[in-house]
Amino acid sequence: MQKNFGYITPVPLNTDMIDIVLSKTQRQTPTVVHPQYNIVRIRKFYMTKVKKANVEFCARFSTILEEFPRLEDIHPFYAGSN
Repeated sequence: MQKNFGYITPVPLNTDMIDIVLSKTQRQTPTVVHPQYNIVRIRKFYMTKVKKANVEFCARFSTILEEFPRLEDIHPFYAGSN
């Protein structure tokens, strides 16, 4: 059992998490919608962005949950001091 929780990656604040995910989504998807595009193409454009953001949020939250120790693995009398 590890007593040191230093291996856990710090969890970003909510605004930082949103900024990280949205900037990554912005880099990985097209960024320009022209006014002459029909509504189906515009809808597809935004759905692609939403789906990419969803995948990235899920990946980030999964990493956080996997790194955090399970309650069953922590000694009940662990006080957190060395």
